[in-house]
Amino acid sequence: MKLLANSQILIERKDGTKNMFKVNSLEILEYIALSEINALKFLHRYIEKVLRDSDLYNSFNLFFSGQKSAIGNKDKLQNLYTKLKQDFCHFTKRYTPINGDTECGRIFTKVVNPLAYYRNAHGSEKGRISSDIITYDVLMYNRNNFRDIYANKPKGVTRKVYAKEHSVELNEKYYDYQSAKAKRFLRIFNEQYRNGITEHLEKEHLKDAAIHIHHIFPKALYPEICAYLENLIALTPTQHYNYAHPNGRTQEINVEYQKLLLLSKADRIKENIEESYADKVERIYEFPKFLHVLSIGFDDDEVENIGNMDFVAVMNAINVHYASIV
Repeated sequence: MKLLANSQILIERKDGTKNMFKVNSLEILEYIALSEINALKFLHRYIEKVLRDSDLYNSFNLFFSGQKSAIGNKDKLQNLYTKLKQDFCHFTKRYTPINGDTECGRIFTKVVNPLAYYRNAHGSEKGRISSDIITYDVLMYNRNNFRDIYANKPKGVTRKVYAKEHSVELNEKYYDYQSAKAKRFLRIFNEQYRNGITEHLEKEHLKDAAIHIHHIFPKALYPEICAYLENLIALTPTQHYNYAHPNGRTQEINVEYQKLLLLSKADRIKENIEESYADKVERIYEFPKFLHVLSIGFDDDEVENIGNMDFVAVMNAINVHYASIV
């Protein structure tokens, strides 16, 4: 609430000992509330603005730029991290009421990791520099980090087999909530930027409204990717209930149609990324996330080794996977 007040999205006033808040910018608040991606984008811009205003931005830039020459050198990476954290804590203790190292460290992680995510860089993990680059799931609260869960999975052992031998406790309500938010976001985006047409371009359905958002890989079987926009696709009711789910049986998946939907989704992702580069539309997809979706859905770790933006290789991987089962 304080952050939103400091950014003037809310107006704060005192009423005795109580802090009272009033909405000052409903449009921005609704944008933030629409999806966690939007909230992260806002947080990223807010953090950068505060760091610039505080003359701390250069320290963070040196940390991220220095990582390029320190790849594979853990000591050098840690030294970069230690220097940045010291600068941050020194500033915080000098200009704020905070004077404890523990609180400074807690705030530091929340500041550096969103920046690291957008720079595809290392951030903070348990008081040290993170062992890997910061990914989206690392930023999420109240979630199972499936990359951690499968970190010890031996090569050659499928995720399904590993999961049976190592039970994972899921917060179903959390995944339901995240899935619903992602569906709502994609439907609004599709209406605003694609005139509400289906993402799977079948001639006979181009005039029908794509009001259904479908999980290409079902949420019940693949909860770890249920909120990935790269695993969701806007379809017409007929496409959803007659084709994707045979005869409207939502517990069943038409495997042949699933393949076609993945190929179409790859096209939509490519279009969105290319159009975002030209500033024509907001970018909502990430190529590595699509690879992760395919990796989970196919139970094939090798898919994530496809080169960045190599959509030809993606199409080939989809065709090869289904050639063995369709």
